[in-house]
Amino acid sequence: MNPIEQNSCQLFNTGRFNDIVLAYVILSMRNARTPQDEALKLIDALGHNLDSMTAEQALQHYRAGING
Repeated sequence: MNPIEQNSCQLFNTGRFNDIVLAYVILSMRNARTPQDEALKLIDALGHNLDSMTAEQALQHYRAGING
């Protein structure tokens, strides 16, 4: 991870952007016409992930899924 990415992760880890991420997810689900029960499950999972792992960990899991 390069220094710029590390700095971005440190800033994201403060939680200051959680509401912004949530807003984008909700807007995307509305645009995709995601059923309410599925949307609630996704929002719950997002909240859990935001609370339980760092931005660095999330990126590692995401990149492993893309590449592996």
